[in-house]
Amino acid sequence: MESDTRVVLSLYRHGVTKENQDKVYIGWSDVSVSEDGINRLHETKTHRPDAERVIISDLKRCVESADILFPDQPKIQHRGLREINFGEWEGRRADELQKRDDFAQWLSNPEVVQPENGESFAEFSSRVLDAWKTIREWCVHDEVRDIAIVSHGGPIRRLLVELAPEKKDFWDWKPLHGEGLTLVWKDAESFGRGDRCTLLSAVPSTENENG
Repeated sequence: MESDTRVVLSLYRHGVTKENQDKVYIGWSDVSVSEDGINRLHETKTHRPDAERVIISDLKRCVESADILFPDQPKIQHRGLREINFGEWEGRRADELQKRDDFAQWLSNPEVVQPENGESFAEFSSRVLDAWKTIREWCVHDEVRDIAIVSHGGPIRRLLVELAPEKKDFWDWKPLHGEGLTLVWKDAESFGRGDRCTLLSAVPSTENENG
């Protein structure tokens, strides 16, 4: 039966933080989920599919989110699933950064312009895809068919560009804080080849922010 052979991957964006709500850039900053974020994660938990393996970014907001979504399961941390490193922009509000020429240039062309002392889009993209390749091969080897990843807006967008059935640009994807998207492959062979999934659905749907 198809349900016995398909592979399911659910991608969850961490719960919203106070910094997200205040429009602060927090790529590698290690901050906690806010009360609003905790409440939303508990709602999502009631709808989420089961997972045999849970892999998460090692930053606190993802660790906390995964502990709410999957309280009784071990989690495997992977630094490759971190958000982009915003360098000198970390911990600074968007309205404060507007005064910087490099920030304005980045907003216009984020895939070319690099945050000062941060990661370029190419570096970020390579890191996320390398992490994904490792995770995919590992799950294929262990015959894991139900996978959950708890990460950040940027890595989830990058994975959706690569894996979603519909081709969209990076910024066209809008993963929501504290919610998830589930991708389904018909069998382990297509998943293992790195094919696009055949089905994409939301794990419940509210507003999106930075990091």
